[in-house]
Amino acid sequence: MCQKRLFLIFFIIGSTLTLRQTLTALTFQEAASLWTGRIWRGLKTFVADISRGFVNISHHSFALLGLLAVLLGMLALARPEIRTQTVQNIQGWLYTRLHISDEEDERQQVLLRSLAAPSTDLDAKQLALVQAIKSKYRIAPTPLNALVLEVYDLANRGNLDPTLILAVIGVESNYNPFASSSTGAKGLMQVLPDVHSEQFAPFGGPMAIFDPKTNLRIGVKILKESIDSTGSLVEGLRLYKAGEDSVSQETDYIARVLTEQSRLQEAINPALPQAASAAQSSKNLPAKPSQ
Repeated sequence: MCQKRLFLIFFIIGSTLTLRQTLTALTFQEAASLWTGRIWRGLKTFVADISRGFVNISHHSFALLGLLAVLLGMLALARPEIRTQTVQNIQGWLYTRLHISDEEDERQQVLLRSLAAPSTDLDAKQLALVQAIKSKYRIAPTPLNALVLEVYDLANRGNLDPTLILAVIGVESNYNPFASSSTGAKGLMQVLPDVHSEQFAPFGGPMAIFDPKTNLRIGVKILKESIDSTGSLVEGLRLYKAGEDSVSQETDYIARVLTEQSRLQEAINPALPQAASAAQSSKNLPAKPSQ
């Protein structure tokens, strides 16, 4: 009996120690878990505070940069040439991104251009042309400035002489954008609406024929195609004028266009008639007798 009691006492003491060790281990794990959670929450709070501070500083910095950019943009866009160039560059970028067709681009370019322009936008040769045209056809200079600028732009694109385009306008319509002939040709370049109606579709339809810039664009395109298809300026002008009653009228038309072109070329280069006169005089001089 004593042995059994001793064994029971030792068993109870051992169980108590084991239970105490177990409880001590659990308490340590709970404490470690608690401290770990506190440390993790502290780190999260620290990182969140740093992030909020960085965002606030960034917002203020970007706001200052944005305000500076707006002020610089307003100062730059106050100049008309910079404003026009900026609009055209942005439009070109958008057209490239959006895959805008050439027809739509041409229509938008016409809408962007004004029907009048100050003389400060023109160079010396362009101003001389304006003066020569104004003195003969009695046209207000401000819209004529814009027309000459448009002619130069189209001439550069089509590799044509701007004086040729201006001469055709003078002979065809006397610079009257609402001119109409007996054959039905209309506008500055006297374009036949029935023949070329599809070319006015991108610009708003048949009524666009009376818009000076639209009529000019389509007329120059037809003139360029006529010269390229015939391979000759004279024959190109004849094809452009095709549809008249007789060939003699076409011949007279060609002579009038070339004469007007020569007059305009002399206006921008006064040395031309002097050089031609000197060349003619040298031809008329008697030959020196041989010795």
